[in-house]
Amino acid sequence: MSFISDAIEMALTRITKQLLEHDAHNATSLVCAQGEFYRAEIRLERIDPADIARHLPDVPALVNDAPHEQG
Repeated sequence: MSFISDAIEMALTRITKQLLEHDAHNATSLVCAQGEFYRAEIRLERIDPADIARHLPDVPALVNDAPHEQG
């Protein structure tokens, strides 16, 4: 999985919520962008919470486990 942009992540979250509200787990549509037509697909695949770490994009660690020096 790769991180693209906050806007895309938020749009995918909105689409996911709408699909689940309609008991759907996939959608296909034609979209036009920059003068070209594209077939767009989204498929929701449930993952086990224990496996979340391996599905996250590669980003630097946010928490440093090393002890902090005081001084």
